[in-house]
Amino acid sequence: MSTESAARFAAETPNHAMTILHKDGLYRHLVFTDPAGSFYRFDLVTWPNNLMLRGDGFSFAFSVYPTADLFDLFKRSNHDGINPGYWKEKVTAGRGDVKAWSEDLFRAWVSEEAVANETRFPGAVEAVSKQILHSDDHSLEYRGTAEYAVASFDHGDFRLRIPDEWEQSFDDFSWEFLFACHAIVWGIAQYDAARKAVTV
Repeated sequence: MSTESAARFAAETPNHAMTILHKDGLYRHLVFTDPAGSFYRFDLVTWPNNLMLRGDGFSFAFSVYPTADLFDLFKRSNHDGINPGYWKEKVTAGRGDVKAWSEDLFRAWVSEEAVANETRFPGAVEAVSKQILHSDDHSLEYRGTAEYAVASFDHGDFRLRIPDEWEQSFDDFSWEFLFACHAIVWGIAQYDAARKAVTV
């Protein structure tokens, strides 16, 4: 998913440029947008122990004590990319948007269930494929419609039951959160490059 989210971020921001609206030590307000217009403008705002990313339609605030400059935290912990698993622990606002229903995780689960039961219920794999995975009658894009697809499934005595959340989660990092993670890393790199150019 990180590769897909990196590709999406790059595709949506190829002409983004940085504008520094405010810079006073750890108090910064940076804007990144395509000068010709863009749906994916984002702002990075920092103050001691805090960083906020405001994007088009989503925002995430991060806070860490005793780290004064969160630019340092994101640079130290990005592992040549993004680190959403670690960074989600630092989210103080926007937490409800960090994870969302994953159709891919659900598809993997339902496929595994069919394969595991094929010997006991011959034809289970084909039935799951036709009635759920490749059905024109059901969308798996949302949890509710995926649950309806499972409830409507009919193959003799073979039944599927979506596990409870505590048993297995079908949530994964939302595209918004992954976009925000890429935006933070990329934005910090742009800021550092601009500062370095000034000092040369």
